[in-house]
Amino acid sequence: MDDPGGDGTGPVRDYFLSGIKEVFSMQETRLPEIIQENLPPSNPVERMATLTTGYTPDLERELQEEPSYYDYPVLKAPVWRWEIIWYFFFGGLAAGCYVIATIASLFGSKEDRAVVRTGYYLSLLAVLPCPPLLIKDLGRPERFLHMLRMFKFKSPMSMGTWALLSFSLFSGLTAVIQAARDGILGRWWGAKLLAALPQRLLALPGTATGLFLGGYTGVLLTATSVPLWSRSKVLGAVFISSAISTSSAMISLVLRVAGAPAHTLHKLERLEWTALLVEITG
Repeated sequence: MDDPGGDGTGPVRDYFLSGIKEVFSMQETRLPEIIQENLPPSNPVERMATLTTGYTPDLERELQEEPSYYDYPVLKAPVWRWEIIWYFFFGGLAAGCYVIATIASLFGSKEDRAVVRTGYYLSLLAVLPCPPLLIKDLGRPERFLHMLRMFKFKSPMSMGTWALLSFSLFSGLTAVIQAARDGILGRWWGAKLLAALPQRLLALPGTATGLFLGGYTGVLLTATSVPLWSRSKVLGAVFISSAISTSSAMISLVLRVAGAPAHTLHKLERLEWTALLVEITG
């Protein structure tokens, strides 16, 4: 092999570059095939999760066993499974819908009341799958109760558990108040009592916990050994902006089907594009 520089580094450099090309070629051509080969044949839930997230234990194992530079794996496989991937999505969607609904409630016009109702309802629906997904990811579901016995400010798992619990309570209570005001709960005295509760006052701490829930997962990723994540200083803000953009699109979809005014949809579109620009910039 030629060594134009004459310093003896040419063969080493060429060997290193050829190894990188081989690894990335394997990723591009083998990943879809590996995923199809390892689809769970009998469990429809596992099969759908694999198709939507691309996760299979055998895929992770095969990628790690591929030859790499100095016997170190090129790809650092995540320690979580498909449950965490879906938790990222639903948690961000719940937080984003709640924040948007609160903003519309505090600063919007009467035409934006549809955004408030839709946002709070979607937030509750999106947060419901989050606890079961996290509990299933533990492997031993009974261990979830240990996280509720104490509060550790320096523990990410403890902070995340209590943030999810607090946000779920605020989201549920706010949605119930909205349902009472919309007449969904009927006209009995309990519904009237719920409708009289200060929804905006409750929404303020709910929004704070929602922003924490939407951003802390991004902060957790910066503590991993993946260089792309660990070197980012704004990953939490990127997760929040991603949650806002996704939630804006979801609320817009529901309102468009319901026949909302074009002015309201235009506001959501501007919010979505702003959040997308922040996400791309980060």
